[in-house]
Order: sequence, then C-alpha cells, then structure tokens
Amino acid sequence: MHSTRVAPKAFAGGWMRPIETDFGNRLLSLIAASMPLAGCCFYRVEDGQYVIDHQLFRLSSYWLNSYYHHFWRLDPLHPSKVCNRSVPLLSLTRSSAGESTDARDYFEQFLLPQGTTHQTELYFRRGNRIIAGASLLRNDAIGAFTRENLAFLERLVEFADGSVGCQDVEASPHDRWSLTPRERDIANLMAAAVCNKEICRRLDIQLPTVKTHVSRILAKAGVRSRAEFIRKMHDQRPN
Repeated sequence: MHSTRVAPKAFAGGWMRPIETDFGNRLLSLIAASMPLAGCCFYRVEDGQYVIDHQLFRLSSYWLNSYYHHFWRLDPLHPSKVCNRSVPLLSLTRSSAGESTDARDYFEQFLLPQGTTHQTELYFRRGNRIIAGASLLRNDAIGAFTRENLAFLERLVEFADGSVGCQDVEASPHDRWSLTPRERDIANLMAAAVCNKEICRRLDIQLPTVKTHVSRILAKAGVRSRAEFIRKMHDQRPN
C-alpha cells in the first residue's frame, strides 16, 4: 500500500496515542531490520474500518496524499475489505492484482508508479476487530516476500496482538467529542493546519460540505476558531 525517510515518524496530519506511536516505531524498525523493504507504514484502524494516523518509514508524504485522495477505495487489502476474515496477513502481487478491476487499477496506477511490485499487509486485532495494521512494500530489485518472510510476519502478528491499542489508554478527542468517521478525517487535517481547499482535494469532497463539517467539529469541540481547535487538540492529548 500504502518514496524516503531515514527513520520512522508519525504523520503530522493524524492524532495518535503515545503508546501506539511507540509500538508502531518499534514494529517498523524490527521488521525493517529483519528483512529488506522498499518502504512500510503503520496505522490505526477506528471502528474496524477507518484507517488513520499513518506512521511512515522510507515513504514520502506524496504517497500518503495520493492514497487518501483516491486509492484507498481501490486497495484490496484495506481493513474494511478483510474485516470478516480472520487472517493475520495478506499479500498482493502482480498476478493476484488481476483478480478484480479495482485491485488491478490500484496495482498499476498506485503501486507501480512508486516502483512497488509486492505488498504484504499485517492486521492487528482486539478480539475480532482490526485495530491497527502495517503495509510492507517491496520492489522487483528486492523480490517477493519469501515463505520464510511470511512465516516470520505471521508469528510477529500473533505475538504482538494485545500489545497495541490497550483499553486503558485515554480516549482520543475524537471519542470524547463523538465525531463521525468523516468528521474524524477532517479533524485530523484541521489539526495539521490543512486549509479547506486542500481538505477538499485530499478527501475528494465539495467545499460547502467541508465548511459544514468544520462548523460542526468546532461546535462539538466547544471552540470558535480553528486556532482554538488546534490548541485544544494538542492540549487534550494524553501525557
């Protein structure tokens, strides 16, 4: 999935609990040290299907913007499309991408332009619900994920389940303010000081719709301006 940075870093457009940021950093560093990768990312999943708070490793923000703007809809490994399958991981290759039009378009229009030819997705669960995931990417120079690679990753997911998204972690502002999934997407971008027009572009929605959502988000957060909202988002992060 979902090119280059030297060390893991949380994407500025998202709100992530410190315990999950630390887990994501350690996970990506461990995997990158265990096998060659062109890039990888860790993310949180809300309500079992909404992917947010990406942490990127050897990936550029251009990738993330393109994914948010359009390609998440086509991604055959997106958590919302596998939530009813109790699998620890799934892989996408040139051959398997031909099984559906969306998967083929995702592979040819999103992965290939980045030089990516192999993607493996890891799914971390609490009970039956996916609460986090990781995208691992390879190019032709590195080659496909081997059987040994996949066996290691499957054991890693099994070991890590329960270590991420602990229930005793303080609720996010999104939860306290009862934001809808779309409002959460927009609130994350607002917190990163993204303007309305750019929110339209990234989320592929109209400007009047964005303005309506922004007004509702400010009201739910109990603030009058975006500057107040950004400060409140920062202040209400857990210590």
